[in-house]
Amino acid sequence: MQNQLRRDERLKLADGLFVRATADPASPILDEFYAGYDRAFVLPDEREDLAGFRKCLALNRTHRTAFGRTHCELAAVLEDEAGRRLGGINFLATAIDRPSAPPAAVALNYVYVDEGFRGRGLLRHALTAVRILATSRLNLSEKDGAPAIFIEQNDPLRLTPEECAADTRRSGLDQVDRLAIWARLGARVVDFPYVQPALSPDQQAEDGLIYAAVDYPDEAVDAGLLHDHLESFFGISVLKGEAEPPGGAAARQIAALAARGHAVPLLPMAPALDRLRSGRSSGFDSFRDLAREAAGR
Repeated sequence: MQNQLRRDERLKLADGLFVRATADPASPILDEFYAGYDRAFVLPDEREDLAGFRKCLALNRTHRTAFGRTHCELAAVLEDEAGRRLGGINFLATAIDRPSAPPAAVALNYVYVDEGFRGRGLLRHALTAVRILATSRLNLSEKDGAPAIFIEQNDPLRLTPEECAADTRRSGLDQVDRLAIWARLGARVVDFPYVQPALSPDQQAEDGLIYAAVDYPDEAVDAGLLHDHLESFFGISVLKGEAEPPGGAAARQIAALAARGHAVPLLPMAPALDRLRSGRSSGFDSFRDLAREAAGR
């Protein structure tokens, strides 16, 4: 596998819709992405500052083959023919060599659609862009299969009312409605006690998140693939190449997956969302537990 790294590129996704992507921390594409990102994400422990994004993209030069796997982190903007930004994407793509598993995994770190352009199916186009760019940047072939896509989402049962209100005001989307959108796109909850390690020394580990797989081809995620994916994601996008303090959240999760002898189930979202909307979610302090119960698992 070749390890050359292209910097900026522009691809046509559909009539009048394009994606511009960069692996370069000095690219103006990153600044354009961040301008929209800064308005879309507000909760303190989920936010990355611009310097953090630059540091992650700089690791494309130094950590391209970290952990014995090939990686590429990108920032991208969706735009129309006139060059207006419609939304933004940031993700890490990792080539993974596991039998009977997808050839790569994507940590879809952040994705947003600018408020004036919602309701046009742009999120689905963003996922198409991620699959195309991940396959290309990792020098994979379409015949190898599509990469697995994983995302973090806010857990409405873990957020305080104040956090929910602040996020909804800033993003323009209610937490439950946001989960419903992702459920329609094929997202299912990864039944694993996921915690995002702290993004910086000034932030805290975040345990108020749902971890989900989008359109995964099986009913459960191969534990080895999830191990490799999270090891890369934590090491590059979260810890930014720095060593984690001993006994940290990343090390605990990686060790748990290394010791796991079976796949990690995926839970449908729709039954749990129905419970939330009907007010029948009392007694649960996480969406993952509610999803497991609602699915009869």
